[in-house]
Amino acid sequence: MEYYYLSKYPIKLCNDYIKHSKVYDWFIYTWEEEEGYYLITFDEFRRSIRSLNSVPKPTFKVVFEDLGDQTGIRVQYMNPGLFKNLLWIPEKDIDIFWEKKLDAKRIKCCPTLHIEN
Repeated sequence: MEYYYLSKYPIKLCNDYIKHSKVYDWFIYTWEEEEGYYLITFDEFRRSIRSLNSVPKPTFKVVFEDLGDQTGIRVQYMNPGLFKNLLWIPEKDIDIFWEKKLDAKRIKCCPTLHIEN
């Protein structure tokens, strides 16, 4: 599963904002920097009766693309194993996270935006 978002913020602000947790974030998450990309793991819903306690924590590979005064955000679901194609949280909640966190809207993804493992 892949998603592509467009943020109204430049890449420097996206990098700064994503590293810091805020009370209005949709999820409690872990952000890890890798070589050329990032990993985000949604650990738990914030302020919700829903819980990720008893399911594998969804992890996504994230690549920021510098588009000048905007940032492209490529997001790919990365959980390995039996549940690779099963996402434990609704897509709309993923969209809400990126919208609240980086003022980003999901746009249609084209084949050229594929993220390699």
